[in-house]
Amino acid sequence: MKNATAISVLALLIIPAIASGQDAAKPLPEAPSSQTISAGSRDSSVLGQTEADPPPSSAGIDPVAPRAPAASAGINFEDKAHYYLSETYFNPSALTAPAFRAGLRMANPPGKGATQYPAEWRQGAEAFGRNYGDAVAERVSFQTARFATGVITREDPRYVPSSSRSVFARSFHAIGFTFVDRSNSGHPMPAISNFVGAAAGGFVGNAYLPAGFNDLTHAGQRASLRFGFAAAGNLFREFAPQMPSPMRTFFMLIAR
Repeated sequence: MKNATAISVLALLIIPAIASGQDAAKPLPEAPSSQTISAGSRDSSVLGQTEADPPPSSAGIDPVAPRAPAASAGINFEDKAHYYLSETYFNPSALTAPAFRAGLRMANPPGKGATQYPAEWRQGAEAFGRNYGDAVAERVSFQTARFATGVITREDPRYVPSSSRSVFARSFHAIGFTFVDRSNSGHPMPAISNFVGAAAGGFVGNAYLPAGFNDLTHAGQRASLRFGFAAAGNLFREFAPQMPSPMRTFFMLIAR
């Protein structure tokens, strides 16, 4: 639990810093030449016609780097189901992220002394399988409860990036979006699905975790941590376009 909490807090701190560094490293654009200006003048009529044409609609959803216009155009049940399936099952992190978490849990099992995890949850391949199954169950429970709640409350599950260029404002927007997101029609609303999903992910372990870790207190801690992961996920979606590709892929594989 401590390792997972530390990683979540670290992600909240370094993701904006990485993105800020990438923005600062970008070279300033060169001034346009007279030939470029002349060419732009000749093509002004064509550009005006292109801008007047509305962009084609698409049912595809990019959960990593969504575009604000697409997220504000409304969403139907089919799009929500597609988003749920892609976030929960049909991406590489569905296999790698639970394995990463299981390894962390075995490297630093919760509890100490008499309250420590039992040996069958700490040692060997069977213990890894148990912890891996726990991570998968928590992940699926969170996403499924979030999807079902969003359908009932007419809540859009997609993240809407900030239009600001300030790192602080974008970070504040990303974390705030965990509490207040958007409805199907694009209006602000309480992020009920995040709260319900976090509760489901936290309490599902009470059905199979060892004695001493299947109580209300530990379930509440797991739910709080899952909600924190949701906030970290919003930060990642906000700053992912400015991240170096290898680092973006790494975060996607271990934390998506």
